[in-house]
Formats: sequence, structure tokens, C-alpha cells
Amino acid sequence: MNTTARSRTGRHAAITRLIETADISSQEQLRELLAAQGINATQATLSRDLVDLGAMKVRTADGTSAYRLPSEGVTGQPGRALPAIGESADARLARWCSDLLAEAQVALNQVVLHTPAGAAQLLASALDRGVIPEVLGCVAGDDTVLVICTGEQEAKDLCEYLLRLAGRAESNLSTQVLGSAAAQGGAGEA
Repeated sequence: MNTTARSRTGRHAAITRLIETADISSQEQLRELLAAQGINATQATLSRDLVDLGAMKVRTADGTSAYRLPSEGVTGQPGRALPAIGESADARLARWCSDLLAEAQVALNQVVLHTPAGAAQLLASALDRGVIPEVLGCVAGDDTVLVICTGEQEAKDLCEYLLRLAGRAESNLSTQVLGSAAAQGGAGEA
């Protein structure tokens, strides 16, 4: 066994690699995968490690639950993260969109993204890390991300881009401009 894996930092790195490469649905499954690598840990230790790493169990797009990390890697120091080696920001964003993006709608210069419960923070974090120039910022709730873009066309382009990354047809794009129907109805009543 690698002596680094015996340390807390080494164990955290091994857990991070496993979570990033497999859908791990339980601490027991994680314990077994670590044991296969020669890293023995108790359930209590794994529970603390998952909290330390900020791992959250989320429902993926296919309806299963799996652990996900808010950052793409760890250095063993709280608040610092390294990207996964060889994985571009687009690849990470594509992975998160594929796993988490359920629906996307355009509202003027904003894009509203719907995710499974508890997953919005992860998708918003991936968008923030993607450094997309047309994105001014993201606000995430439990299952909804509001993305504010520099303009209406940029919002439509971003929505199409995210749906493509998620592997969904562009025909799923909803470009309904929220409030326009109400404005037309209101104008007719005046």
C-alpha cells in the first residue's frame, strides 16, 4: 500500500479520485473500493472524510443517488482545489450537465436551469469554474440555478450550449420570454 494513502491527505485524494470516476451511492461501496486499493477505513472515518471534502449525495439525472464533490479535486487543505488532471473546464461542465441538468429555459438575458433536488450548487459551481465570458454570475437554490448573461442572445446561446453539453437535442430549448405573455395580455386589457 502506498504510504501516502495511510495519511488523511492521501485517503482524501483516493476518495476524490473514486468519486470523480464512479457513481458511489453508499459509504459501504466507498469503503469496499478503498479496501481494493489497500486503504482500510472505518465507516466513521469515511463519514468524517466525506464531510471534510464537502461531498454531498445528490440525485443524478437518471434518478440514482451518488456522492459528488463541490470542487474538482483536493490538496488536503480546506478551501483549495486542483482541477482533475487532463480534464478541461468544458469536460467538467459537460460531465455535470450530463449528470444534473434536467431542463433549461431562457428568460430575457437569464437562463433558468433545473436540476434534481440538492444539485443546483454543484452545477452553479461548475458554471463559475467554466469561466464563460457571457456569464455575469450564477445564483443557486436547491434545485434551480439562475444564470445572468450579458444579453438576450448570449442567454439563448448559453442555453443551447449547456443542453448540447448535457447531450440533449437543441429542440428541447425553451426560449419562452417570461412575462411577455402577461405584457401582451395586460396591454390588451388597458
